[in-house]
Amino acid sequence: MTNSKYKSLGSTIWSILKNPLAQELTYEEAAEYALECIKLLGAPVIYLNKLEKLNLTSYKAELPCDLLYIEGVEYFDGETNEPIAMREATNIYHLDTNEFTNENSQTHHNRNEFTYKIQNGIIFTSMSDGCVQVGYKAIATDEEGYPLIPDNQKVQLALEYYILSRYLEPLWMMGKITDKAFDYIQQKRYFYVPSAYTSLTMPGIDKMETIMNSINRLIINTTAHQNKFKKLGEKERIRKYR
Repeated sequence: MTNSKYKSLGSTIWSILKNPLAQELTYEEAAEYALECIKLLGAPVIYLNKLEKLNLTSYKAELPCDLLYIEGVEYFDGETNEPIAMREATNIYHLDTNEFTNENSQTHHNRNEFTYKIQNGIIFTSMSDGCVQVGYKAIATDEEGYPLIPDNQKVQLALEYYILSRYLEPLWMMGKITDKAFDYIQQKRYFYVPSAYTSLTMPGIDKMETIMNSINRLIINTTAHQNKFKKLGEKERIRKYR
């Protein structure tokens, strides 16, 4: 469980640079290894939740440059301004815009099943114009563009030993540092990286209640995606008739 607070990666990196084994490690190299570790941890609480509205031109729009992965997409038709949940397309010819200019496009529209696919930083949709809102995860950064990290001691130590391990590995392979020193760093890395992942993904009591409500159901929720998962974590209430 996290406190949702972030701190600059700089303080962690500076502590690493003071290590006698990392005298030639640069700040930029350390930041690159840190970003690698953050991505490998993959815990959602490391990332920021962002929303971005994109105007469609000829069925497509450019995605934000800081996008890490998409959580959901909704479409605004520009008339009713009512958002409609989109799903990822299964049509193997989805990138062919002719698919949506024939008579089947009207049927597709009436079902309110709007679809999209992602390729090379571009979102391709089944609608030629209008607007889409993308909900996505992004890596938090400071004013200088360096990653921000959760204010969590295990995460800081995981980053510290991961960076040292990645930096020292080629030096160890060339015989420039001893097996004893490298094994010590590796042991610390293998302990703190899983510990950091566990501490970031362990749900609190409130989150566990939401998870339980979404699983403990008698009636299958077939409209969760359509309703953008707003009521997925609500407790199921079934009326009893006598």
